[in-house]
Amino acid sequence: MTAPETSAPSPSPGHGPTRRTVLRYGAAAGAATVATATFGLTSTRTGATVSARRPDGSTVMALPGVLDLFVNEGFVPMVDGSMVYMRGFGDQATTIADTYPSLSISPRIFFADGQLVANRLFPPSATAPPSGRPLPAGIDPNDGLAYLLRRSYWGSYFPARTIVAETGSRIRLRIHNRLAQTHELSILGTNATTGPIAPGQTSTLELDAPAAGTYIYADPGGGSVERTLGLFGVLVVVPAQDYWRLTTGGVEFERQWLWICHAVDPVWARRAQLGETIDPVRTPPVPRYFTLNGRAGFQSVAATRDEAINRASHEETLPAGSPRNTDVRNFSLSGSADTVVTGQLIRMVNTGVAVHQMHFHGNHVWTVRSNGIDLSRSAGSVDGQGHLLMQHWEDTVDLGPLDRKEIVLPLKPPPDALKDVYAARTEDWHYPMHCHAEMSQTAAGGLYPGGIIADWVLAAPSTNGPVRS
Repeated sequence: MTAPETSAPSPSPGHGPTRRTVLRYGAAAGAATVATATFGLTSTRTGATVSARRPDGSTVMALPGVLDLFVNEGFVPMVDGSMVYMRGFGDQATTIADTYPSLSISPRIFFADGQLVANRLFPPSATAPPSGRPLPAGIDPNDGLAYLLRRSYWGSYFPARTIVAETGSRIRLRIHNRLAQTHELSILGTNATTGPIAPGQTSTLELDAPAAGTYIYADPGGGSVERTLGLFGVLVVVPAQDYWRLTTGGVEFERQWLWICHAVDPVWARRAQLGETIDPVRTPPVPRYFTLNGRAGFQSVAATRDEAINRASHEETLPAGSPRNTDVRNFSLSGSADTVVTGQLIRMVNTGVAVHQMHFHGNHVWTVRSNGIDLSRSAGSVDGQGHLLMQHWEDTVDLGPLDRKEIVLPLKPPPDALKDVYAARTEDWHYPMHCHAEMSQTAAGGLYPGGIIADWVLAAPSTNGPVRS
């Protein structure tokens, strides 16, 4: 379980003014020890523990099985190059003067046996999918144009800000408030909170992992204010020893993805930097930047000149795989004992203040859970906002602020593709996913598409399936 990371962590807001800083972590999650120095701060990283020296000379000593989170501040580059003041829960102590502020954590895993492991790949012992794309087990004997999938085989990459916990584990956090304001960490949807943490103080938070599902951790200060400024992350709770299902005995998937949607308001950011108190009622947020897993626009779809960004986007954000005959009536439909015919799970989380409509081309998706509620296949209901609560096909998934939804992307041949054209294809087929709320497709009111976009890929025909370049 303590295998080192297999590739660079995700480049995302909170890791410095250049996206190339994804390389600075290297293989720190393994047995190697890396020392860094940042404006009087020294920290030593061994596995998932951190010993940090504060600027005043005092030391934060690592505790086994405890994840240290530092409430930091700094400047973060947006997709158009603008630098915006942000805050965040970092994994080491940094200052606003730091060139590389730590405003988010690389993924951590709490296991039921008490281990705390740093790894982007989950489970760490699983096979890493090349460029994030699982390869098929072979041709489907019932359909020469479809494939069977390896069951419980491929690992999944998680983005920055993710904490993964097995059911039955004990989550142990220690939060160090390094800013001039009072801050707090709460796990929304549970009663777990540190309560207010005064400037310069430290608070601990321990809890048994909640039920399997997707949760947001955030600073609730100012309503949406501190969360919008960057004090947020996602807790993913997985069923122990049943890693390829959403819940024990529930939806089975080939691999899973986590999409964290966020919105940045640079006016709020500037006011916060100046120490002003922001009233979100009197001064409503007007976001100008929109991110998916900390990236936006051409960064999200791996179209940059930076291979580290492209690689992280492929691994963490852009679903891909070989076509299969997914049957939503049975997500565990087997081809054999070691193969399955199912789709890929996407956990969608909106930590921002804007409403998004996540619209898919090429395939409809199957929504299986909404805000912790497992949706029924036969007895639907309507929530207070008029949304249907029932498992069903949809091409647009509504995602309001703080919403969490789990959907299955079937990766089926597009229903409107001509059979002869589909059978004759020789290349990957790329399909966009973009938000239908138009403002989220821009950066700073222009640069279209510069916001929340992604793609998903139906792999070209091959016995093993090609690796996306």
